[in-house]
Amino acid sequence: MTAPNGLGNSIENLLSLSGEALTQQFLSSPPLNNSTDEFLDYSEHERSEMSVSNNLWYKEAIFYEVYVRAFCDIEGTGNGGISGITNKLDYLHTLGVDCIWLLPIYPSPLKDDGYDISDYCDIHPDYGTLNDFKILVKAVHERNMKIIADFIPNHCSDKHKWFQSARLSRDSPYRDYFVWSDSPQKYKDARIIFLDVEQSNWTWDETAGQYYWHRFYKEQPDLNFDNPKVQQEMLNIVDFWLNLGIDGFRVDAVPYLFEREGTSCENLPETHDFLKKMRRFIDNKYPGRIILAEACQMPDEVRKYFGDGDEFHMGFHFPVMPRIYMSIMRSKSECLRNIMEGTPEIPNTCQWVTFLRNHDELTLEMVTKDERKEMWDFYAPVPRMRINLGIRRRLAPLMGGDQRKIELAYSLLFTLPGSPIIYYGDEICMGDNIWLEDRHGVRTPMQWSDQPPNGGFSTSNKLYAPVIDDPEYGYQKVNVVESEKDPSSLYQVIRQMIQRRRKHLSFGHGSFQWVNSDNPHIASYMRICGIDRMFIVQNLSDQVQKVTLHTHAASITPFSTTSMPSSSNTTTGSLHRRTPSNSGDGIASGIGSRVGGGDGGNIESVTSSFGNTLTVDGAGGNLLGSKVTPIPTRKVHTHYQQSNTNINKQHHQPLTTKEEYEALKGTKPPLVSFLNVETASYDEQSHYLIDILTDYQVMVDQKGYVTMELEPYQFYWFSMGEITTLMGEGSKSRDLRRKSIQINDHTSLHQRNIHFADPIDE
Repeated sequence: MTAPNGLGNSIENLLSLSGEALTQQFLSSPPLNNSTDEFLDYSEHERSEMSVSNNLWYKEAIFYEVYVRAFCDIEGTGNGGISGITNKLDYLHTLGVDCIWLLPIYPSPLKDDGYDISDYCDIHPDYGTLNDFKILVKAVHERNMKIIADFIPNHCSDKHKWFQSARLSRDSPYRDYFVWSDSPQKYKDARIIFLDVEQSNWTWDETAGQYYWHRFYKEQPDLNFDNPKVQQEMLNIVDFWLNLGIDGFRVDAVPYLFEREGTSCENLPETHDFLKKMRRFIDNKYPGRIILAEACQMPDEVRKYFGDGDEFHMGFHFPVMPRIYMSIMRSKSECLRNIMEGTPEIPNTCQWVTFLRNHDELTLEMVTKDERKEMWDFYAPVPRMRINLGIRRRLAPLMGGDQRKIELAYSLLFTLPGSPIIYYGDEICMGDNIWLEDRHGVRTPMQWSDQPPNGGFSTSNKLYAPVIDDPEYGYQKVNVVESEKDPSSLYQVIRQMIQRRRKHLSFGHGSFQWVNSDNPHIASYMRICGIDRMFIVQNLSDQVQKVTLHTHAASITPFSTTSMPSSSNTTTGSLHRRTPSNSGDGIASGIGSRVGGGDGGNIESVTSSFGNTLTVDGAGGNLLGSKVTPIPTRKVHTHYQQSNTNINKQHHQPLTTKEEYEALKGTKPPLVSFLNVETASYDEQSHYLIDILTDYQVMVDQKGYVTMELEPYQFYWFSMGEITTLMGEGSKSRDLRRKSIQINDHTSLHQRNIHFADPIDE
C-alpha cells in the first residue's frame, strides 16, 4: 500500500525526474512536521470557548472506538485490557483523539462479544479490575481527553443472576424483570433482527415453563421496561459508572426498550419517556456528561431521539455511511446528496455521529435491495465477505488498498455534519480476516510493530484471535511504528486533517449547504458558522475532473463551464500553488480544503441545517458497470502543476484606510457577496480561496465563480472566512495558526500576487 505522491516520493518517481523537475518536486513538497508551534498547538486538544462554556465539547470531538480485547495486551494474557489502553493513551492523544469510546467491558459469557452482560457493575476479568479502570479514567482526563463506555439497557445475558432467578419461579422477585408469554404469537409485527441465526423473537425456557422475549440472540433476554424496578436498576447502573468519572455512554439498541401489541415494537412513545427520564437524571447529577443513541434507523426516526434537546445529546447517522461508499463506487454524489437532503434539522445542542467502519458489519439495512446487491457485488464479491444485511470488511480492503480513496472517504467523514468516529486500526490501514467467524474478522489484534510473533500486541503464544499476517496487510508491513515514521502514511494524513479540522468551528457547530456543480462527479458543499466558512470540493471519481462552482450562498441556476461569465481584470479559476513557508504547514497534494460562511456567531444561530440545498446539473446517478473485486492498487495522488496563466498586470492598489474606501464607493466593483464582509472585491488577495491542508490557492472571479481541476479522488478544504488582504491591522495567519506572518513590504507582496507562476512569500 503506497501513499499519495504529495506526501511521499518513491525511488522510482524520483529517478524518473530530470534535474530541474526534481528540484521543483522537492520545492513543492514541504516536510509534514517541522514546526514546534504546530506540535504545541496540536497536542493541547483545545476546545472552543463556545463548547467549553456550554458543555458542548462533543460537537467538536473526534471519537475513537476501542475494542478493548484487541487493542493492547501488556500482561501477556493473549487478551487486550484496560491497562493496555492506559499504556497507549499518548498514541491516541498524538493522533488527535478527543474522546475514547470503549466497547463493552463488563463480565460476560461473550456470546455477543460482551453485549450479553452478566454483571453491569464490574469489569470483565480478561480486561482487568475496577481499579485499573479508575486509573485509565484519570489518565484520560489528565490529557484533556474524554472517555465514554457502552451501556446496554435493552437486554442482558441469560447467565445474569436476574434471569437465572427469574426462570426458577414465577414468584421470583426478578420474574417481572423480563418479558414472558405462553404463546410465541405475541408481538408478531416485530421484525427479527438476526435473521441468519434466529427464527423467532421468542424462545421457550423449559425451566420457566414459558417463552421469553429477545430481539437479538436467544442468549440475550430483553428486560421489561414496563417494570419501574428495571428502570431504577438502569439509573443505578448509570450512576455507578458516572460516579467513577466517565464522560458518558453510547447507549445500545435504544429503539427496542418497550413492546406493544400491533406495533413494530420499535421507537415507541414509552421508550422516549424513559430516555428523557434518564437524561434528566444525568443532567441534574452529572452536568456535562453525554449519552449517544445507537438507533439503526433512518434520520427522521433518529431525530425523535434528540427530543427538544432533552433526550440524547448525540445520535448515529447510520444511512450516510453506506452512501459514502456508494458515492465513491459510482463516482457520483447524488446518493449522498439525497440522504443529506432528507436529514432533518436537530436542536442546536445536539449532534450527529458519523463513521466509516465499526466493530460490526458495514450495514446495508437502510439501502434498497438493488443498491444492496450493487454494493455486495462491488465490495463483497466473495460470499464469505457478507453477513446479515451487510459486509464484514475493514476500510482499507474495501477501498482496495488505494490510499487516495481512503483519504477521500476520511475527507467526507471529517467535513460532513457530525462528530466523526475512527475505528481502531483504520488509521494505519489495517486489514481483516474474513475466515474468522461472525464479525471477528474486523476485530483482530492491533498491529503496533513489525516484531514477531504478534506485531507488538502481546507476548503470549495464545491470542484471543490471530493477528493479520498476509502479504498486503500483515503486521510486518502495516503497523503503528512504520506509520509514525513515514510522513506520507495514512496515520500522518489523518493526524493533520484532525489538527486542521479542530481550528474551525464550522465543522462542529456550523450549518451545511450543497453548492451548485456542473459536474456530477464532484461533491461540493459549505460548512458555515459565523465568520468561519469552509468550502469543501471533492472529486469522487478515478478520472481528472474539471468543475465550475459558484460561491454565492443564494440558490442559482446551474450552468456549464462554457457559459461562465468572464472578468476583464481576472482570470477565472486559475490554480496557483504557493511555495510553502518554513512552518511546514502544508501537507501536500491530495488533501483537501474547507470553506465556511453564515451569519452571526451566537450559539442559537448554529443549528445544523441540511435544507436550502442547491440542484446539480446533470447529476445522473446511473451506475458504473464494474462488479470486479477491488484489488490493492499502487496508484498515488499526483502533484498539482503550477498554472502558466498570468493575471492581467493591471490591478488596483489595496485600500488601507477607511477614507480611501469611502471615497471610491461609487466606482468600486461589486462586493463579493459570499464573503458577507466589507472586503473590496478588487483587492486581488480577497479573490483567493486557500486550501488549509496544502496551502493551494484558487482564484475566484468578481462574480463569485471559480473553476478548478481535480486529480482522481482529490479534495480541497477551502477556507473562505480566512480570505484576507494581510494588510491594514497588521499580520494575520490565513489558517488560524498561532504563528504570525510578518510582512515588511506590503507593496511587494501585492505586486507578486498578480503572477500565478511566482511564489508568494509570507
